[in-house]
Amino acid sequence: MFEKVSVAITEVLEDKKIIQSSTKEVCAYGLRQIFSTIFNAGTMLLIGFLMQMLIEAILFTVIYIPVRVYAGGYHASTPQRCWAFSAIMLWIALCIVKYTPQMYFWVITTLSLIACIVVFLLSPVEDRNKRLDEKEHHVYHIRAIVVMTIEMIVAMLLFALHFTQFVLVLEIAWCSLAVMLLLGKGKNVFENKKGGSA
Repeated sequence: MFEKVSVAITEVLEDKKIIQSSTKEVCAYGLRQIFSTIFNAGTMLLIGFLMQMLIEAILFTVIYIPVRVYAGGYHASTPQRCWAFSAIMLWIALCIVKYTPQMYFWVITTLSLIACIVVFLLSPVEDRNKRLDEKEHHVYHIRAIVVMTIEMIVAMLLFALHFTQFVLVLEIAWCSLAVMLLLGKGKNVFENKKGGSA
């Protein structure tokens, strides 16, 4: 998404002898990651601001990303699609939090517990571009469970303090994670079958 800008800045830095030609590619990659992170964070904040749910948007992201890193799941084929998918998912999540009647709180709580079980059982779900060996698979699985357990404890504390809206944010984040894992698992099964029949 920021390929041309990153390359242009890197070339300027090289011309000015700030970086060496041997580190050019690494520098360009680092700049792309920085720009991408800033852009994604800005999008998240903008969606939260427009929906008047800035704290909820930040909380959703803080809860979602740490587990996602270790649990894996579905990945879009391009950075642009990844950004669009993430933005739409955040918007849907905030809409659910904002417009769900209080009477359905326990329904979502039940769904979120099922989502936690899905994460415990399936994580990590590999992507074809990032395969894990047996040791990495075990480590990622344990880390995903540890992070999820910590988040569940946080949810219980928030519930005890009567911050039910924030609890709902956590629960929707878990449901989103479960969906991503199921999509990723389905994608892997489909690709394996397709590869086997080729």
